[in-house]
Amino acid sequence: MTRLLLCTGACFLSLGLLVPVIPRYVTGPLDQGPGLVGVCLAVTSVSALLARPVAGRLADRRGRRATAGAGALLLAAASSAVLVADSLPLFLACRAVAGIGEALTYVGLAAAAGDHERRGAAITHFSVAVNAGLLAGPPLAEAVRVAAGLWAVWALSGAMAVAAFAACLSLTGPAGGEPSRARRAGPLVHRAGLAPGFAYWASVWGYTAFSAFLPLHVAALGGGDSGAHFLLYGCVLLTVRLAGHRLSTRIAPRTMAAVSLLLTAAGLSVLVVWPSVTGALVAAAVLGAGQALGLPAFLTMAVTGLPAEQRGSALATTTAFFDLGFLTAALALGAIVQSLGLAYGFAAAAAVAALAPLLFLPFSRTPHKASPQGDLHDHSRH
Repeated sequence: MTRLLLCTGACFLSLGLLVPVIPRYVTGPLDQGPGLVGVCLAVTSVSALLARPVAGRLADRRGRRATAGAGALLLAAASSAVLVADSLPLFLACRAVAGIGEALTYVGLAAAAGDHERRGAAITHFSVAVNAGLLAGPPLAEAVRVAAGLWAVWALSGAMAVAAFAACLSLTGPAGGEPSRARRAGPLVHRAGLAPGFAYWASVWGYTAFSAFLPLHVAALGGGDSGAHFLLYGCVLLTVRLAGHRLSTRIAPRTMAAVSLLLTAAGLSVLVVWPSVTGALVAAAVLGAGQALGLPAFLTMAVTGLPAEQRGSALATTTAFFDLGFLTAALALGAIVQSLGLAYGFAAAAAVAALAPLLFLPFSRTPHKASPQGDLHDHSRH
């Protein structure tokens, strides 16, 4: 399990390092306007979305280790190639490759966590490693940029992806995920991944509204920098996820997913009804708690009761909704904020998160049936 977490942390640190760097690179060395930043992010999301079904099939047929390792190599190549990519088309190509790499690593590593005998705890720890890498990336990137320049951040991102690849090679046992010899692997779009996928989609709407528009909200309130709000959000998220991992073994994942979405909706609602710097801090804490409970619940929902040869496909379907949620939320919320104001954008995202549990709670008594080859004892329900 330790090797899986090291691989996951290194991979998502590689991704997190680029969060503040991409806008600076597009508007700096490439000499493009801020509007192109969104295009670059969209290219990565679209390529990841298209690659996820294939990633799930590869994870089920070729193994978790091979899938995650191939994705890490693509991430390393994409970051390293930027060092010589001196035009916008080349940079967009690099970002497309990075999207494919992210899809392969995410699905491969998530499937490896889902194969663990203590599935609930393994998925929770996996999600902690994901968020730890993403949260640590931006401040580390800024420190490296100030000390050694923009190019050093791209080089470090590539180096972390190489480290993730090396860690993937060392995966053994359940985490390694040997190729399936089953006659029938999961479909490209797995039905078991749809309900948790829609829940993930709604959760991403909440996170997108918070991360994209909170700086504008705090500035409009005269609060200046929103760094303290994001720091509080990250601290609450990691603390609740670490402290609450035992809940994943005692509470049904569908119930946990519903609680997560309701907390996310509550946090966004605080931004609407309590328009102050203090209210924004409270909202950040509540939303951090909601987001902390979400990802482990969504992933556990997707694999509960499924045989090993179909888990990669189900997780690929579920995680594809992250990219779909980011794209739809960015476009829709941007239009709402532009025409009606920030409060309406937060309210719209809160409504999506609050209504999403209606899509899956009525069906909570019909779990997936496990095949004779699958795990007949699901530890995530105890």
